[in-house]
Amino acid sequence: MTLRLVLAGFAMASFGCAHFNRPTTNSASPTSTTTVTNETDNVPAEERPKDLPKFHLDEPEGPKVQAEEFNSIPTEVNPLVEKWINYFQGRGRNHMERYLSRSTRYEKLMKKVLRDNGLPEDLFYIALIESGFTARATSHASAVGYWQFIRGTGKRYGLEINKFVDERRDPVLATQAAAEYFKGLYSVFGSWYLAMASYNVGENRVKKEVMKNYTRDFWELAKKRRLPRETINYVPKFIAAKLIAQSPEKYGFADLDYLPAIEFDSISVKSPINLRVMADKMNYNYEDFKALNPKYKGEVAPVKDGSILDLRIPVGMKEISLQAAAESAVQTVEYVADAGETQTYKIRRGDNLYLVARKYRTTVAYLRDLNDLSKGKKLRIGMRLMVPDRTPLKERPDRNKNRHRIASVSREEISAKKDIKDTKEVKETAEMKEVKDEGGVSKYYIVQSGDSLFSIAQRYNTSVKQLKKINNIRRGRSLKVGIKIKLPELVQDRTTDDLKINKNYDSGHRSNAKSRYHVVKRGENLHYIAEKYNVDFSDLKSKNKIKNPSKVLIGHRLMIPSAVAQK
Repeated sequence: MTLRLVLAGFAMASFGCAHFNRPTTNSASPTSTTTVTNETDNVPAEERPKDLPKFHLDEPEGPKVQAEEFNSIPTEVNPLVEKWINYFQGRGRNHMERYLSRSTRYEKLMKKVLRDNGLPEDLFYIALIESGFTARATSHASAVGYWQFIRGTGKRYGLEINKFVDERRDPVLATQAAAEYFKGLYSVFGSWYLAMASYNVGENRVKKEVMKNYTRDFWELAKKRRLPRETINYVPKFIAAKLIAQSPEKYGFADLDYLPAIEFDSISVKSPINLRVMADKMNYNYEDFKALNPKYKGEVAPVKDGSILDLRIPVGMKEISLQAAAESAVQTVEYVADAGETQTYKIRRGDNLYLVARKYRTTVAYLRDLNDLSKGKKLRIGMRLMVPDRTPLKERPDRNKNRHRIASVSREEISAKKDIKDTKEVKETAEMKEVKDEGGVSKYYIVQSGDSLFSIAQRYNTSVKQLKKINNIRRGRSLKVGIKIKLPELVQDRTTDDLKINKNYDSGHRSNAKSRYHVVKRGENLHYIAEKYNVDFSDLKSKNKIKNPSKVLIGHRLMIPSAVAQK
């Protein structure tokens, strides 16, 4: 029997494999531009990706699959792999540093999903080279999210994609869909390298070349240049990323500013929820709350008829979250963009998506995703599109009303900023030397849990290098909660009115040695703090010039009226 017949028989038989429920005929790669037809939005419940009701870092890992081929992916080093290692160490170093810094946030979560699906944990590094672990990653081919699914393939694997929700941005659901896809690809080819090549270019193209060239050796196909250049480089790029991520110090990536790992609980409610209102009522940072629930495009999380809404919440905040959710329900479900993100553009004669994208310095793929536009939909004169808000902050009408909302970003989004040049800077030391300010009142920041020089520099619109210089911070030290860091003069807080509070604190501290201050912690509110220090609620509110008590966020420093005794 010829190899061609063997491969044909293998491919046909493998479609009946128990862990691959959907035929892959005429399918498209997540990163291809092929339009998938015969799609339906009404995916049966049994075919929807399964979410995790909770994820705790202290949970024991489940057992690994016994078969060696499903425990790890071969690591073959050759000149193509070495080329990509050299790239990441040189010209692409900044990219790899950002990807590695973000990888720790999702590594345990995504590897658990892959392991639960009986797949090698090494597939985690596919997400590294696809998106750099950025939920908002969008390619020119309209592929979105951590695993870069195009709309058709995402829906084929049960992901919900509409005006309000895009589950391609969800680290659990998108990984579940990618796992299902890889199960099918491996069942067809029996080779992880060919499965990865198919993920990039589409399985039909790879099957065609395998049967035409009588080989299932990816490197043989690469040598003969039987696959697109991008696909030939895809597997070596994966192997290089895997080697570096597993031993970063060995390849010169030491002292990285890693993000803390994600963990969460969840609650179920029956009504649509305004996530910003809910976060405020929980006294929890909205951007951090949104980072737990990234599949929602705007502020409102909708509920399907006869269904329930599952929301991820911070660990240990179930009771507070349930109460906050009850007080944040909305009657009308409408898209409410996160403040400062979008504005409306009215289509004029002669407009097309390319011209609009160019005008607002974005991509056609992003506009399609933001407005839920299919490729066949035409623009009409007078039609309104949501576009990125490029208005300068000082000119935005809501700047004073929602000042704490504008330009605020989550730690995940901070690390995704591509204009940060010094991602290699390390955390600071508790034994730092404070520098005297000769020019009046100094401004300080009190370090909170999860902070780093990287996030503090972004928050106050300065640089890691500047913070290290004025605080005499040495290389290779770690950051401790409660440390007071001096800020450069004329800095502006990009997320809150903390500088006003800083000024109140510093001037009050110098005029009255008995003054106290309190840093707001998770679960605290103004009433609790007033009782804690035995002060009048209105006095505490007035002292800190607080107009809306619900806007007091974690990390705020509050002046406690003097001459009080702590309970």
